[in-house]
Parts: sequence; structure tokens; C-alpha cells
Amino acid sequence: MANGSDVLSLNQWANNFSIEELLKGNIDAFIALFYLIIMIAIYSVVIYHFYRYIARRDCFKPSKRVHTKFIGFMKYFFLYPFVAMIFFLGFSLIFLSLTDPDTYEVVQILPIAFAIIVAIRITAYYTEDLSKDVAKMLPFAVLGVFLIDSTYFEMDVVIERIISLPQYINTIVQFLILIILVEWILRIALNIRYLILPKRESSELKES
Repeated sequence: MANGSDVLSLNQWANNFSIEELLKGNIDAFIALFYLIIMIAIYSVVIYHFYRYIARRDCFKPSKRVHTKFIGFMKYFFLYPFVAMIFFLGFSLIFLSLTDPDTYEVVQILPIAFAIIVAIRITAYYTEDLSKDVAKMLPFAVLGVFLIDSTYFEMDVVIERIISLPQYINTIVQFLILIILVEWILRIALNIRYLILPKRESSELKES
């Protein structure tokens, strides 16, 4: 049997319900909400593909040609620097766009982006599942903060921060070189492990 407070609550719901208000609605509010939904969806799709790619241990598909190791070496020597630049710029732009400029300056965001990328690449060589979790954690956390307080995002401020990036070119290049060096150290360590413990035995140990 419902008590008095439950009945009162139901009466309040019934009294506040209005067909007229329901049909009238607020078109402008719904249009703004629709734009927000589209922005969240596009951002989520971009982050989804971005973090799944950066979290892969092998950034390039293995070649079936005869000189597989040589081709792999050439890919990581010539192409990986561009991949690392995309990783670094991608995370930097995310943080530049969705962080409070009064709290984080550009010079503080670049080291954070570098640390995240290196952590993602290290965990990718341990297990890609963990790497994916690390790669998607902060971008979606930043999205959550943005939804709670949208004042963080100001297009003029974002453009101004992006335009200021060239003055940090030396810092950016240093971080890119370090990312490449870390990747090469991880690849060499992986090949040494495979020399000591062949891939088949390594996978059997992992499954056990």
C-alpha cells in the first residue's frame, strides 16, 4: 500500500504534466542539443579509430615479401617518424582544444601528450588491451569534463594556442625524437625476446 509521500509525489508529477507544454517544446534547444549529439558522436568515432591504431603494437601491417625484416626496418626507420608525429600532434590538439587555458598552458600540455604516448607504446608491447584502455582514458575523460563545463572550449583560444605551436618547435622535435627512440628500444627488446623465446613458445606461455 502506497504511503502519503508516494501519493503526493505522484500527484506532483500529474499536476506538472501538460500536453500543451509537451507539444510546444523548444525548437532552438532541440537544435542545439542535436548539434551537441553530432559533435560527441564525431569526436567519439575519431577517438575510437585513433586510440585503436596507436594502441597496436605493430603500427604497420606485416609484409609477406621475402625480405620481411628488411622491409619492416625500412618502415620503422622512414615512416614511423611521421606516425609518431601524428600521434603527438593528435593528443596535443585534443588537450589544446578541451583543456582550460587558465589551468594548462601549451608548454605544460606538450609533456603530458608525450608522456601519454610513451606510456601507450610501452603498454602496447605488454598487452594491447591495456594499451587501448590507456589510449582512450584521457580523451574520453577530457570529453566528460568538457560536457560538464563547456566554457573550457573557446574557438578563438584554441586557434590562438594552435598558432602558437611553432614557437615550441624545438620542444616538439625533442619529444618526437624521444618517442622514436623509445619505439626502437621496444622493438629491439621484442626481437631479443623472440630470439631467446620463439614466438610459438611465447604465445603458449601467454595462453597458459
